[in-house]
Amino acid sequence: MKKTILLTTLAALLVSQAGAQSCMANVKKSGLTVGTSPDYPPYESLNDRNEIVGFDIDLMNAIGKKMGMKVKVVGQGFDGLIPALISKKIDVIAAGMTVTAERKKAVNFTLPYDNSANVIMARKENLKYGTAASLAGRNVGSQIGTVQEQIVQGIKGASSKAFNLYTDAAVALQTRQIDAMVVDKTVADQFLKTYPDLRITGTLARNAKAMAVRKDCGDVVNRMNAAIIEMRKSGELAALTKKWLK
Repeated sequence: MKKTILLTTLAALLVSQAGAQSCMANVKKSGLTVGTSPDYPPYESLNDRNEIVGFDIDLMNAIGKKMGMKVKVVGQGFDGLIPALISKKIDVIAAGMTVTAERKKAVNFTLPYDNSANVIMARKENLKYGTAASLAGRNVGSQIGTVQEQIVQGIKGASSKAFNLYTDAAVALQTRQIDAMVVDKTVADQFLKTYPDLRITGTLARNAKAMAVRKDCGDVVNRMNAAIIEMRKSGELAALTKKWLK
């Protein structure tokens, strides 16, 4: 019986390793297809030529170069990224994604590359919305499928209004369709440049961000992590952070 269990365990391990190795073989042939949601500046957004640009894009291009493979970036809605990854339509998610215990059940995360706070944004005449408690009875925006949506849903008495795009939430706040929204501070800083009537009115919890890869692609995660460590040591990651996030 013990021998049978040992053989079964060994077989399962070999299958798992083979799956991981086949992931590297596949991406070496076809390159890394990276999924993102280009409405989250400065992590990713569309420039005036309709190209996807941002911190995550530069980071993935640098990682791809160190791995010796091409990177192709495709844009879609944030809430569809994990399903696209699991169904093998993409190889990596690079979308300012927060690491959570729930997401870890579905995907593998790389080493974190950023750790920023979530903040409350409101119009300049509503600086009183500075805490979660102050949002009770208010319409509070976020993006569908994000950690920020979960935060809003957890605020007692608040009415959650989730949008397909974070830019839609910002427009809704600017035009008084909602009272406030919860968003990453780095993104909020960018929105302040575009929407002059908005303000950051409060700070909530901090979250680590990382890129996501399929569960069976451990070799891809290991190679990406090695590239991130190399970029930390060389100062490349700090340079990208200064370029986009500071």
